[in-house]
Amino acid sequence: MTPTTLIDYLAYHAKTKPNAPALRVKRLGVWETTSWAGLKQNVEQLAGGLLQLGLQPGDVLALLGQNAPEWVEAEIAAQAIGAMPMGIYADAMPEEVGYFLEFSECQGIVVSDEEQLDKVLPHLDKLQFVLVWEEAGMSKYWSERIRPFSSVVALGESAQSRQAVEASKARIKPDTIALLAPTSGTTARSKLAMLTHTQLIAGAEAGRDSITIGGGEWVFSYLPLPWIGEQMLTVVRGLTDGTVMHFPEDMITVREDVKEVQPDFYLAPARLWEDAAAIVRSRMEDADRFKKAFYRWGMGVLLDCAQREFRKEPVGFGLTLARALAYPMVARPIRARMGLAACRIAATGGAPLGPEVFTFFRALGVDIRQVYGQSETAATSVAHLPGDTPPETVGKPLRNTQVRIAEDGEIQIKGGQVFTGYFKNEDATRETFTQDGWFRTGDAGFFNENGHLVLLGRLKEVGALADGTRFAPQFLENRLKYSPYIREAVVIGHTRPYVTTLIELDPENILNWARKRGIIFSTYQSLTSNPRVYELIAQELKMACDSLPDELKVRRFAILPKELHADDEEITRTRKVKRGTVESRYANLLNALYDGSTEVKLSLPIRYLEGQGTLEAEVRVLDVGPTTSTGQEVKA
Repeated sequence: MTPTTLIDYLAYHAKTKPNAPALRVKRLGVWETTSWAGLKQNVEQLAGGLLQLGLQPGDVLALLGQNAPEWVEAEIAAQAIGAMPMGIYADAMPEEVGYFLEFSECQGIVVSDEEQLDKVLPHLDKLQFVLVWEEAGMSKYWSERIRPFSSVVALGESAQSRQAVEASKARIKPDTIALLAPTSGTTARSKLAMLTHTQLIAGAEAGRDSITIGGGEWVFSYLPLPWIGEQMLTVVRGLTDGTVMHFPEDMITVREDVKEVQPDFYLAPARLWEDAAAIVRSRMEDADRFKKAFYRWGMGVLLDCAQREFRKEPVGFGLTLARALAYPMVARPIRARMGLAACRIAATGGAPLGPEVFTFFRALGVDIRQVYGQSETAATSVAHLPGDTPPETVGKPLRNTQVRIAEDGEIQIKGGQVFTGYFKNEDATRETFTQDGWFRTGDAGFFNENGHLVLLGRLKEVGALADGTRFAPQFLENRLKYSPYIREAVVIGHTRPYVTTLIELDPENILNWARKRGIIFSTYQSLTSNPRVYELIAQELKMACDSLPDELKVRRFAILPKELHADDEEITRTRKVKRGTVESRYANLLNALYDGSTEVKLSLPIRYLEGQGTLEAEVRVLDVGPTTSTGQEVKA
């Protein structure tokens, strides 16, 4: 019998390979393993305990904390009851947590530790129960309402509890809501997309066109589980395809833990791929003369080969021979240090990855593929297919998925993975579907001559300069972020006479760059106003814009005095820029980019976990000098 729900898939794996590993987690330096039979037992016992605490079909169970087996067990346990799991980002501010708890009217919440519990305590009277899975040192909190995770698992050991769970599982249907997935929230507060078992499984089936999993492959779970991309890879594909989910010991040990795991599949949003490429390039720039020269030669060869393959051109005997030398000497060590030595397929999602960064990883031999989707489409609509990965596109529509471009350029989608609607928001649900039933993504794009989708960015952000030149900020931002010293760029130009940008420096790389050159600084903010840093960024902007038409080149820029932060609502929890908020907070600075000013005083309210404050800063505004066709500065 073919499984029709995620609970069916768990039972299938527990029956067909009971002793095979399902979960692994590193604790106190040792990797602990849970088998499929063990996972099923843990889930069912926890489900029995949750039933005794009052969780019923149709209720909401919130989850708050870092990735861990307990999160996955609690999520599947809620699904086994017919309740709806709802993830909250671990770095959410207390008021964000409060909003989701009250809006969802959740019956209970499972949290990781004391830090997360502190965010929940002000709302305790609205909850039936709170479970904590990191129990050490928490005895002072235990009460009728706040309980150890393990004690609730123990509640479900009785025969009566097992019978109640079996009865609940029998009532689960393919169209039962299995997940409340928060949307990205780039233009407004996140909504909750309701996804059924059928829709999540349809998303997994569509994703197999791009990422083929046979079962037993190793997956490393480190991205926030509220993000639909991580949900699909870790939980949904884990259950439907039988992968081995690995969890880090702590978020600060992720880099070392992934090196130990060396997963078969690796998922990262564009921001992390950009950061990784920037770190490699920055460290090579600061290496000794011999290493730098060898790296430049080797990467030059590897990039040339990758670009020829993208263009379907022959590589040639000489270049093939050079690549055979460059790969083990340059690419393989870099991949091993990233934890990608054994990686068979890597995916990027959440936002389009710039062609330069995409080509960089393909040159290293990483079979990286773009995946395009939203919370509302179970993260899968369009993706690169094996052997067909042009870097300037996000791929082709996946199986059983229809994609069309509306007259205004909006990408619209229809398929089995498209969500049911927004939780407690019928008006937004109606607005997001066309009259003939297509999901309106809010993104702009077009199909090229080969049937690949080219993503331009949010429809509301695509506009034109004052002279009518078409203008897509995200396209330019991706080019600028290839610089190892630029972490984020907010490009401005709609209805304006020329293009400008606000730059967020890459903290790690810019600090290393400054130390190597003996530049004296006291804080990150002091570096953002340093004249030599401005000169560096100006040169980086010139090189990034060299091949662009003159009207799309950045003319002026300013460096932000602080990192963009989700707590200040400047970016989402998945690091997507909230353009409206940034333009509002930095309105004086944006005006200065166009009125000829060379310096602006800013007074910015900032938020942090313990309270609020104000950042005072004087920000310089600089012209980007003209360049020749080779990107070199024109000398007066």
